[in-house]
Amino acid sequence: MLASLALSLACAEGVYRWRSAASPDGGDDDWYTRYRQMNETIYQRSSDAELLYEPTPSSSVEMEYGPAGFNARGLREAGETSLTPIEGRRRVVVLGDSLVWSEYLAVHDAIPTRAGEALGAGYEVLNAGVTGYDTTQEARYYEVALRPLRPSVLVLVFCMNDLMIMSGPHGRFATDEEEAIKDAQDAMFAERAPVRRETLDDVIDRRERESSFRLLARALGIWERSRFESSYIDEYLILAEDEARWERFGHALAHLGAALREDGVTPVLVISPVLERWDDYRWSALHTRVRAAAEAAGFTVSDPLVSWRTEYDADRLRMGTDNLHYGRTGARVMGEAIADAVREAR
Repeated sequence: MLASLALSLACAEGVYRWRSAASPDGGDDDWYTRYRQMNETIYQRSSDAELLYEPTPSSSVEMEYGPAGFNARGLREAGETSLTPIEGRRRVVVLGDSLVWSEYLAVHDAIPTRAGEALGAGYEVLNAGVTGYDTTQEARYYEVALRPLRPSVLVLVFCMNDLMIMSGPHGRFATDEEEAIKDAQDAMFAERAPVRRETLDDVIDRRERESSFRLLARALGIWERSRFESSYIDEYLILAEDEARWERFGHALAHLGAALREDGVTPVLVISPVLERWDDYRWSALHTRVRAAAEAAGFTVSDPLVSWRTEYDADRLRMGTDNLHYGRTGARVMGEAIADAVREAR
């Protein structure tokens, strides 16, 4: 019996290794290479120290979903944009990070495009998303690039990673000093939670690769992943306890709100939820703090989470396993949520 069991396990291990080799995990490297090339093409180092980098006007690179880039005004639009709003239409500028820019989607599927379709002919909706920007950079970007567009409404979309320094263009254009700040942030994450949502799969995969008996390592990884759920933590939850970042966030919102009031622009903030775990949602406290800071800065705040929980499955809205970015269905739903927020803020 022991010999049979050992033979069975050896055969299972051989089959598992063969299947793993037949499905190499090289796609992530290919994805990283493509997106790094995209960032190097459509972004450039900014002369404004607070922005760090900015869109390269009239830039374009071909991606798997079609052209990606910016028009001459630094907007992700299929055509050019006049400084003068279209007569008879309210100009709405949607500001945010890669979520608004709509990474992984063609420009005609982007969230601001869908918002424009939902609002109808009386509106002109412009996509001012910039990958990797946090709220402080977004506030500054309004002042240096979007103010001349003279919007009637500015919609700021808050993404759950807006309290942190992201990779992407930052890694391409940061100086050594600026990169050291991000390294300190990442070291803080590693110290506070060496194993967290963002690292769990990598830790399990590494253990499996280094194990002599990979099938057993995979089984142990599945068990560890299920055990992790009871003490779940991710980078958004870690930053939720960082008062210095909340202070910086609140200051940026107040600064942007003051600039918008000075320009006669209606300020709207839409909170984009984490796209998973509707039944056991762990980020409600972040929504509450964002709403409070935005309302104090004079924004009309819309949080679609409550209605989405009863109307949609989170997996239908997101892009694959990415719990922040939207797929085509999610972009349409988020576009409709932005349209509703704009109407309510009139």
